[in-house]
Amino acid sequence: MLKENEIERLRQAIIATIASPVIGSIEDYTWEAIFHYIKNIPLSDPALGRSKLLYDAVDITTATGWSLKSLQLNSLTSVNTFLFVIQRADVIKKAAQLGFPNLTEQSSPTDLGTAIVQHWNEKIISSKASQNVTNSYEGMLLKTIRGYEYIYCEFPLNPFDPNDFSWVWTVDRVTGRSGAGLQGSIAGKTQLVWYKNQKQLFRARTIPPEAFHIRVERNRLTLDRYVQNILSALQDQLSTQSFDSELGE
Repeated sequence: MLKENEIERLRQAIIATIASPVIGSIEDYTWEAIFHYIKNIPLSDPALGRSKLLYDAVDITTATGWSLKSLQLNSLTSVNTFLFVIQRADVIKKAAQLGFPNLTEQSSPTDLGTAIVQHWNEKIISSKASQNVTNSYEGMLLKTIRGYEYIYCEFPLNPFDPNDFSWVWTVDRVTGRSGAGLQGSIAGKTQLVWYKNQKQLFRARTIPPEAFHIRVERNRLTLDRYVQNILSALQDQLSTQSFDSELGE
C-alpha cells in the first residue's frame, strides 16, 4: 500500500488534476500519470506509443509493477464489491493455442472457465517476464462523478489456480434465461465473470478495510488562467533546461 508521503502526493495530484478545466475526470492515462507522480518514477510520453502489456507502471529499482484502473461508482459508502474489465478474452478463437482444441460456447462451464483462467494467467506470466516484474499489484482509484471523494485500494495480482474455481452460467433476472455470462467463484465468492457475446472478462473486487479514503475540495481554474499558467510554466522549464544545457557544455 501507499506510504504516508505517497498518500499526500496522491491528494495533491488529485487536487491539481481536477483543477484543470480541460480534464473532466481522472481516468486512463491521467490516473497512470498521477500514479507515476506518487511513486516518483519516470513517465513516458504517450505520443511515443503505449504498450498493451499488463503493467501500466513499473518501478525498476524494486521490480514492482502495477496494473492501474480507475473506476467511477455511484457511491463509495454503500458499494463494497465492484466489477471491472481486466481483459478481452476470446477463448473460443484462441482455444487451440490455450490447449483446448475442442472448446466451443456449448462446452461445459468448467471447461470454458478453465480456459478463461489459463488465458488470464498467461497474460500475467508473460507480462511479468517481459516487464521484469517480481512484485505484482493492481492499483485501483475509485471515484464518484462529483469528483471530491476518492478511494485508493491495492491488491496482489498473481495467477489463479484453476482448480479453486466453480463455474456456472448466470441467469437473467428479467427473462430467466441463462448462458450470457459465465461466473467463476472461489469458496462461494464471485471472482471472475466472462460474457461470451462481448468476450470481456470482468474481475470482482471488494474494498478492503485498509483502503485509503481521500476527500478534497473541487476548485477549478478558469480556462484563461489555466492556459496562461501552463504557458508560463512551460516557458520557465524550457529556459531552465536551456540554461542547464549551456552549463554542461
